[in-house]
Amino acid sequence: MKLEAHDPRNVTSVCIATIIGITGARLRLRLDGSDNKNDFWRLVDSSDIQPIGTCEKKGGMLQPPLGFQMNASSWPMFLLRTLNGAEMAPAAFFKKEPPKPATNCFKVGMKLEAIDRKNPYLICPATIGDVKGDEVFVTFDGWRGAFDYWCRCDSRDIFPVGWCSLTGDALQPPGNNGKMVNNIA
Repeated sequence: MKLEAHDPRNVTSVCIATIIGITGARLRLRLDGSDNKNDFWRLVDSSDIQPIGTCEKKGGMLQPPLGFQMNASSWPMFLLRTLNGAEMAPAAFFKKEPPKPATNCFKVGMKLEAIDRKNPYLICPATIGDVKGDEVFVTFDGWRGAFDYWCRCDSRDIFPVGWCSLTGDALQPPGNNGKMVNNIA
C-alpha cells in the first residue's frame, strides 16, 4: 500500500512511500524512488505518515526522497506512474498519535521494551540506566553499552513491558554477555 511519509533524512520533505513490511504495530517503509538501504520503521499511529493526498490538501507538494535515483526533472512523471493504479492506504487506517506525557515519570531501574536503534527491526528488553530532566538513558539487558542511548521520555522508540505481547511484535531475548543470541534479518 502507498502512503505519504516524511523523509527521515530530510524531515521537511513529504514523499510517497510503500509499506514493504509489517510487524505488530510497526510499518517498514520504503520511499518510492529510493533504495532498500534507506528503509525505515514507523508506528501505525505516527504523525510522520498520512494518507495519499494529505500533502496536496494542505497546499504542499510531494517531494522526491533524498538520493532520488533518477534525474530530478523526471520526478513528476515518476510520481504519476507510481500512483497510477496503486493501492492506497485508506484514511481510516490512520490514527492520531497519543498525547505526550506532561512529566518524566521514569526512575532508574525501571524495565521497558525498546527499539534497538542500530537494528531498528528489533525490540529488546531494557532498563532505565539514568534520568536527566526529560531525558532517559536506555540500557539493553544483557548487552555491553554499545547499543545504549539517551532519548526523550516521550520517545516513540520506548514501550512499557508487555507492549510486544500486546501488539504482536517479537521481543528479542536479552543479550548474553555481549554475544548475539538471536540473529533476525
